[in-house]
Amino acid sequence: LSTKKSTTGLKASNQIPKKMDASQRPAPPNPPRNAYIIWGRHAVYAALGNDERRIAQIYAVHKDDESELKSLISTLPQQRRNKLPPVQRIERKCLDNVAGPVNKVVHQGMAAAVWPVEPPHLDSFLELHQSTPLRLLLLDRVSDPRNVGAILRSAHAFGVAAVITTSRHAAEENGLLARVASGALDHLYYLRVTNLARAIERLQQDHITVAGLAADGDMTVESMSNIDRLAVVLGAEGSGLRRLCRVHCDHLV
Repeated sequence: LSTKKSTTGLKASNQIPKKMDASQRPAPPNPPRNAYIIWGRHAVYAALGNDERRIAQIYAVHKDDESELKSLISTLPQQRRNKLPPVQRIERKCLDNVAGPVNKVVHQGMAAAVWPVEPPHLDSFLELHQSTPLRLLLLDRVSDPRNVGAILRSAHAFGVAAVITTSRHAAEENGLLARVASGALDHLYYLRVTNLARAIERLQQDHITVAGLAADGDMTVESMSNIDRLAVVLGAEGSGLRRLCRVHCDHLV
């Protein structure tokens, strides 16, 4: 009986399919230089509707996905439609691998190759928002693209006009960030500055109150609701706000 069981087990193990190695996986789309792939309905729709977003290719898995994309494009202004490439069909397995072998991709049958949006300089942005109510969000070295994507999504829901981060030690625009942002990346500016402390000083010159989120803050979140021109600073994962940013904030909340 023992021998019979072991033989049966051996046959069963021989029937387990081997995992497909990297060389056997269908190749994902290859974007042009400096471009990247975004995926998912909300991310792709928002990119198509953003006149500042340059798009190299648009992909659809099924005929229904292609029809859905073409229907959306038909509602855009003619000037925008003229800038968009035609929708092309692609195999589902190619899009399945667009984020590499580790990350599971929920692409909903559509994707696009896009270039990062060129954001305005901070001074130029502030010139457009003089003496008006304003909500801004500053990220002090938040580096995980999933976290930044989730922050962008929430920021857009709360009416934030721009998210400001540093040129270094911060998450870059990429497909994973865009997917988690669920379209918010194309609805608000993702600005980059060289020095966040100096950016805080620049905001304060424009009468913008800057509040850093910290566990030892002397104010509550509710107390900020009556501030018309407000910038909130979020610290990095784990370490929180850096000392220089803390001392430049008007309040710790």
